[in-house]
Amino acid sequence: MNKNRKIFIIINLFIFITMVIAVASTLIFGGRATRLDAGTTAGAAQLTDGAFGGVKIQYWHHIASFTILSNIFLGIVALVSAIIALKHPKKPLSSKVSTWYLVAATSAMLTFLVVILFLAPMRAINGKNYFDMLLEQMFFLHFLNPILSAVSFIFFFNTKENIGLKPRLLSILPPVIYSSPYIFCVCIIKCWPDFYGLTFGGKYYLIPLDYLVVCGMMFGISSFLSALHNRFSKLE
Repeated sequence: MNKNRKIFIIINLFIFITMVIAVASTLIFGGRATRLDAGTTAGAAQLTDGAFGGVKIQYWHHIASFTILSNIFLGIVALVSAIIALKHPKKPLSSKVSTWYLVAATSAMLTFLVVILFLAPMRAINGKNYFDMLLEQMFFLHFLNPILSAVSFIFFFNTKENIGLKPRLLSILPPVIYSSPYIFCVCIIKCWPDFYGLTFGGKYYLIPLDYLVVCGMMFGISSFLSALHNRFSKLE
């Protein structure tokens, strides 16, 4: 097993382990920004009888966020990729594995970019701390793990073939799939708050534009990652 393969396995096991811990922590205690917006910095878990072994999941609704779903997706793909790499230490990873990894890494990087370029600046504009969404467990979900997935894919994901157009187009699927329940729940039956602020205060006519922007970002991110991967990841 060469050095690159060892680094790849370590990075992806780290992504999976920290994802499990950070997601569980978020569903139980909430993120820092959520707690601050609710007027408390205290942990939100309460001891109750018969609920998840005595711990009531106060922030279970976070499971509906793209942040949580994309990081769970990334964590699972990272674990599977690490296992395959460990099982076949001298073989390049297959095109199927690289496609799944690209889709997962692109989704995580979308989360990262939306936070640092849109959600965190919006908090700062509203007089709150820009870094609230990058601290505690969100440091992993919003920042470190997406960056690590990109680094892993660009430099340590060894394959026989370069990444082509089809995997880059498939990277658009996660936000396309996610947008259906989001639009339905936010704009139609209105059972979810617009927690990403995509309607800018109820301007539902902006949703198609948001949709195009997000899909364009996904394709741009996947193309950027693919180009760097093709350039820097040593083909075996």
